[in-house]
Amino acid sequence: MLGLARQHRLLSTPSRLLSLSHLALLCLHRPAQHHAARFLMTTPSHLSPAPGWDISKKPFPPAQRGDQVDTYKSAAQGEVKIADPYRWLETPPNQSPETKKWVESQADFAQSYIQQFEGRDELKKRLEASFSYARYSCPSLKYDGRFYYNFNSGLESQSRIFKADPKQIDEVEKRGSAADAGPPGEVFFDANKLSKDGTVALTVLSFSHSGKYLAYGVSKSGSDWYSVYFRSTDKPFAPTESAVEEADKGGKDRLADSLSGLKFSGVTWLHDDSGVLFQTYPPPAQAADLGSDTDANRDARLFYHAMGSKGGDEDRLILGVDKAHPNGMWGAEVTDDGKFLFISNSETTDPRTRHFVAALNEDGSMPKELKWLCVADKFDFNLGLLANDGNKFYLMTNKDAPRYRIVTMTFDPAKAKATTEPWTLPVDDSVKIEELVPEGPDGAVLGSATVLDNDKLLLVYSRNVIDELHLYDLTSGKHIERLLPNLVGSIGQISGKREDTTSFVSTSSFVSPGTIHRLEWDGGKREQAPRVKTHRETKVQGIDPNDYVSEQRWFTSMDGTKIPCFITHHKDTKLDGTAPAWLYAYGGFQIPLSPGFSPSMMTWVKSFGGVLVWVNARGGGEFGEAWHESGRRANKKHTFEDVLSGAKYLVDEKIAAKGKITINGGSNGGLTVMASLNMAKEEHGIGAGVAEVGVLDLLRFHRFTIGAAWRADYGDPDVPEDFDFIHPISPLHNIQPPGSGHAYPAMIFLTGDHDDRVSPLHTFKIVAELQHQLKESERPILARIDLGSGHGAGKSTQKRIEETRDKYAAVARELDLKMQG
Repeated sequence: MLGLARQHRLLSTPSRLLSLSHLALLCLHRPAQHHAARFLMTTPSHLSPAPGWDISKKPFPPAQRGDQVDTYKSAAQGEVKIADPYRWLETPPNQSPETKKWVESQADFAQSYIQQFEGRDELKKRLEASFSYARYSCPSLKYDGRFYYNFNSGLESQSRIFKADPKQIDEVEKRGSAADAGPPGEVFFDANKLSKDGTVALTVLSFSHSGKYLAYGVSKSGSDWYSVYFRSTDKPFAPTESAVEEADKGGKDRLADSLSGLKFSGVTWLHDDSGVLFQTYPPPAQAADLGSDTDANRDARLFYHAMGSKGGDEDRLILGVDKAHPNGMWGAEVTDDGKFLFISNSETTDPRTRHFVAALNEDGSMPKELKWLCVADKFDFNLGLLANDGNKFYLMTNKDAPRYRIVTMTFDPAKAKATTEPWTLPVDDSVKIEELVPEGPDGAVLGSATVLDNDKLLLVYSRNVIDELHLYDLTSGKHIERLLPNLVGSIGQISGKREDTTSFVSTSSFVSPGTIHRLEWDGGKREQAPRVKTHRETKVQGIDPNDYVSEQRWFTSMDGTKIPCFITHHKDTKLDGTAPAWLYAYGGFQIPLSPGFSPSMMTWVKSFGGVLVWVNARGGGEFGEAWHESGRRANKKHTFEDVLSGAKYLVDEKIAAKGKITINGGSNGGLTVMASLNMAKEEHGIGAGVAEVGVLDLLRFHRFTIGAAWRADYGDPDVPEDFDFIHPISPLHNIQPPGSGHAYPAMIFLTGDHDDRVSPLHTFKIVAELQHQLKESERPILARIDLGSGHGAGKSTQKRIEETRDKYAAVARELDLKMQG
């Protein structure tokens, strides 16, 4: 692995294993008969009844309440009984006529309100205009001597993969970005031709070491499950306009080999192209429609597929299930020289993994018997492979470094032992870890590392949530130079292998999709800084970065902690307490919320004269492990307090109008939204909440799909001590009933029926409960449930635009926002 970025999302895994979403107040479910009583709903001054909303004329869709009651163990209270009247909504719509009927009625109910916004069609046109710009990824040089990159002309459902020779890539810079002549080279793979509706997407992409073959994952309807197919790089998949291939066949002219049942897995080639390593899970009980299943993902296994074999039962089991850690997941990498297999084993989203090394054959092929050496036998820290020189590995780690550093590791391969269970081995005494580059100064957090031009180490640091690019010498660890010193924003992709003398780096900001830069070295010169030039600049029609202001501010949270946020608005917008604001937050899983361009959010800013606010709430990775620790498990409430304090800051500083603030987040951010609404007061000025694909039932999240991995952030509700800090913040279990003095703003929930990361049952249950308890609500409680989509990855451009239009329309109607321009 030549580049490593810390991406510990809710297991939103790219090519490695951990790639990879959730809480509010103490209030047990009350008996059903208590909810039936009618209360007079008083409206705080910052909230007004929604225009056109009359719940007496169009009541919420009915939902039968069951009598399910669960018993939990509390360290403080002993046994605690919790009602779960909507347990039946945990059964997916395709398996339950009752759930299907409820979902359909909720979809119709939501649309009946959303469609009343008169600017809905115009809003869609504006979103289409904002999305309609050419998007390029960084070109990546493969071993066949050609560059590969993703391209989307703007409104294509899925991006296409192009390939181009070096001269064609060079021509881009000679032309200049002002005259974009289109993507250089030719189409290599067009995923749009795998389905008629754009709901089939590519997931993992892995080129063989020779450059002759590509392994590519194909997923349907946004599911995390995918199949893998293989193709010669001399056999493009670019059918004519009228031709559409079957997704489950991988496209015309592919190789006969295929893999199935992959989830949260990379595909790792051996250097002789003889085969690949991959992870699978046992198939769910209801496997007919992958993506709608809710079975817990356990018992992952690592296999080797020999190219040319039939696969399935012929695939060789490399590592099975550690019965002491059935939630464990496997990641496999092959070193630069093709001679070692480096294994990572994790059991949660925490960046703490076990690691094992095995030697491959001298020619890079798989030996008949693998001999293992343990280099980390506990889930204490993470080691990310960057490069190797024989038995000297270069690694990025949080071992004794909560903000990450670079180390070297040496070991004696001769001491490896033949076993099928390397997790039973102790750490070998030949393993030596030494520091190469220490933690960054002044609180800087190391986010990614890439080795280029043999001995150049490119490190991306985040300092106060602004990225910096630094060059180091791989041999000595000496700092050479800071590159792109004028960057104020984020660094996205970095392409290139250790032997490459050319690399491409993409950068962006809130107001611009940004620039792709080319870095070039002469090759073989120690401590040489690269020549840096612009490869391509991206511009969006109708959005001139010079017309907008983006600044970082700091506010004080409820416990006195200083919290950063970014505020973006048109330069003519008056910050006099009259503007609407869209506050976005995440705050979890050590993921930093960095500045980045969103065509949809900028459309909202432009269309409604609004202020976009990104709050860097605790729980994220903005300032390393300490920031994460301060917003997880027993400290999770800090995340929500940060969001509410941010909203209050907007009101107090007259950045936004009281009652015109919308808080929004997805996945873990969906939890953040709803937990914050359960705690919100009038002083916070929130007029609407938009929770997307949120984790909302914190007492049962760990029972579905990959939810058990999230216990590192949320705690384990089956552990009495953890229950005592989980239950008081679980959104589903802390809804404030009528008569409590708590008033909810408009609430819009979004989910997909094929979300097998955060199952839609979370949204189903909380919407049903809210509509039951707040049956006379003066403001909307809506569920927008998208068919044929998952957690977000692979969602077509059209679906993204329609979903965005609807959530903006619902909020605009509720807050009486008028479109401008």
